[in-house]
Amino acid sequence: MPESIGSKKRVLRRGVVCDKCNNYFARKVEKPILTHPAMRNLRAWYQVQNKRGRCPSVLGHIAGTDIEINLSLRSDGQLRVEPERERDRKQLEKVIGPGPDGNLASPLLFKFEMDPPKREMSRFLCKIALETVAETFSSEQGGTEELVDAQFFDNVRVYARYGTNYPEWPYSQRRIFPERTLMRHPETNEWVQAGFGCCWFMNRRKETLCGFCFYGIEFVINVGGPSIRGYEEWLLDHDNISPMVQRMGVRLLTEGEGSSRSYYLHGAFKPENGLDFDRAHGYITD
Repeated sequence: MPESIGSKKRVLRRGVVCDKCNNYFARKVEKPILTHPAMRNLRAWYQVQNKRGRCPSVLGHIAGTDIEINLSLRSDGQLRVEPERERDRKQLEKVIGPGPDGNLASPLLFKFEMDPPKREMSRFLCKIALETVAETFSSEQGGTEELVDAQFFDNVRVYARYGTNYPEWPYSQRRIFPERTLMRHPETNEWVQAGFGCCWFMNRRKETLCGFCFYGIEFVINVGGPSIRGYEEWLLDHDNISPMVQRMGVRLLTEGEGSSRSYYLHGAFKPENGLDFDRAHGYITD
């Protein structure tokens, strides 16, 4: 997964993806999603650094105009508002100057909504799905070569790389826990923000599905082809639990009431729990 969503350890070993393809994916597949307000603003709000150690700014606009602005946190802890384009600086200066009542001349609006462009998001998910499977295969002797040679992955590989073999590749998107939910850090056991994760799993159609979660929003895509019907059946079969939470042996618990309500994910996210779930339901066999 891209470092720009917070992934520091789940990185494919050198040689699994060639440098040329890796650079292409970074520019043409990852960047359109990571810089879109849907992802950018969440990354900025939670100060998720990119590989250069920089945090993005929150993208917004001046109310009633098309002038884009950005909000960032300075090293001294102060908030800073800048125009997204330098040519709009004078307009912004007029707005942030106090009006007659001491308030801003025009409101500054910042949107936090997970509405990424469908086609770009599906290519991004196909790329994550392929590399999530590659992460598993590459840990075994000859696994990378087997993945490359398997025709099963040709369609998802071409769509992620070029997006030319199908007009669309649908995916599922839903919220599975509140944005500010906490989980136990796998190493320190401290309560920390539940940020991102991914996994692959099976269904009764024997389809390989990949799930990606970002601050409580779950995305699921079918690795084998452009259909999400098999996952919709999976949800019906399992009372709408999440393959990335309850299937992994984790429970979402709520404490407190009203404004003091807090959300916690209890349990360890262990891949073997998910595999046991799949075996118990006959999705995979040893």
